[in-house]
This record gives sequence, structure tokens and C-alpha cells, in this order.
Amino acid sequence: MTKSDEYREKAEYCRQMAAKMISPIDRESWLKLAADWLLMLRLRSQAQGEDAFDGQAEAQGTQQKPSDSSH
Repeated sequence: MTKSDEYREKAEYCRQMAAKMISPIDRESWLKLAADWLLMLRLRSQAQGEDAFDGQAEAQGTQQKPSDSSH
């Protein structure tokens, strides 16, 4: 199981728990946890995309050097 699959499973579990809650506060808390797991999934996907881009740029030999200046 990948980390992405794990995050999706945990988000789904939180949604299921939210559906079982009687208290609006409890339901909201579970839904917030589900949203946090989905956010982690998006951040993970984004980071993997950046890693892939950096790898391709390096593999293609762009010869671009890191900037030493602050923007």
C-alpha cells in the first residue's frame, strides 16, 4: 500500500465516522480530520511532481545553476 492509498483510506474512515456522529461538533471534527488527510495527499502529490520535474531538468542537462540571489 502506498502512502497515497493510506491517506485516502484514512480520509474515508474519517468521513464514515463523521456520518455516524450525532453531535455537530463531533461530526465537524471528523470532517476536519478527513480534510487534513486529503490535504496531505495533495501536498504529497505536489511534492512528487516537483521531484519529477527536477529530475527531468537534471537529466536533460539544462546546465542551469542554482541562483545565489534572493528574490
